[in-house]
Amino acid sequence: MNPSISVIIATYRRPALLIRAVRSALGQTHADIELIVVLDGPHAETEAALAPIEDERLRICVRPESGGQPAAINTGVAIARGEWIALLDDDDHWFPSKLERQLRAAEGSVHSDPIVACRFVARGDASDAVQPRRKPGPAEPICEYLFCRHSLVFGEGILQTSTLLIPARLLRAVPMDESLPVHCDLDWMVRTARREGMGIEFPAGDDPLSVWEIQRGRDRLSDGKDWRYSHAWIRSAREHLTARAYAGFLLTWVSVTARRAGDWPAFFLLAKEALLHGRPNLTECVVHLSIWLFPEDLRERLSRSFASRGARQPNPKSVCS
Repeated sequence: MNPSISVIIATYRRPALLIRAVRSALGQTHADIELIVVLDGPHAETEAALAPIEDERLRICVRPESGGQPAAINTGVAIARGEWIALLDDDDHWFPSKLERQLRAAEGSVHSDPIVACRFVARGDASDAVQPRRKPGPAEPICEYLFCRHSLVFGEGILQTSTLLIPARLLRAVPMDESLPVHCDLDWMVRTARREGMGIEFPAGDDPLSVWEIQRGRDRLSDGKDWRYSHAWIRSAREHLTARAYAGFLLTWVSVTARRAGDWPAFFLLAKEALLHGRPNLTECVVHLSIWLFPEDLRERLSRSFASRGARQPNPKSVCS
């Protein structure tokens, strides 16, 4: 009998981090799962780290060569036997009740193809924060939820990969684009969002069910530091976006990457394109300006300060104990 959920972990040469992710998946209160670990290319150390785990639910798939995160995910989807697929990055991990509560939300959804996300602990170098700070509005386009800003506090609208529970038929109908080394998850989401019957759900309650590790200096399969790549991608995805979402991505996501590269002409280029081809709001214009005026450490401290003055969030230290 097939499991109800197939968990897919795509990994690339990080055995120590991977084992924590694997144990968090196998330790779920919803035990009717299979865990597919896809090695994005042969790696003896990773295979050796997995060898002692004696659990018949664990399946290991080794790709003959590295193809990147989207190719590794597609490989896992192709062999998955579950009705639902849960994605988990190899350096993230889950709280024990994540899948149980998400499956309950999926089964009670009014959508024929619900994508179930959840709140998570964003674990940085200085502190933890519970995100996303809000859930999508009833008629809010997914692209605007992801890319538009309504406040100066980071983490307002996020559908992070390791939080997603997705119908397997949806990932087969709309596979990840293997030509995209970065933004493959965002690209998949905005392409999928317009399908009839698709909708975003969250489990009942506001407590986080996953941990997203975002410390600096941590390499990820989806990392990218070339703002021109992000600029080219958003242009290619423009047909799937509203004018607001297009401007929001340029003035926040692309702007941050360009500022890190110290490419100052990008400040004017991105502002001009957002105004000519998008519809930015005042908050996004202020965010764009602050990205270039203030160092990143200062912006992060200000964001945490603004967040602390807002609605009180669950204490991530208490839920992680």
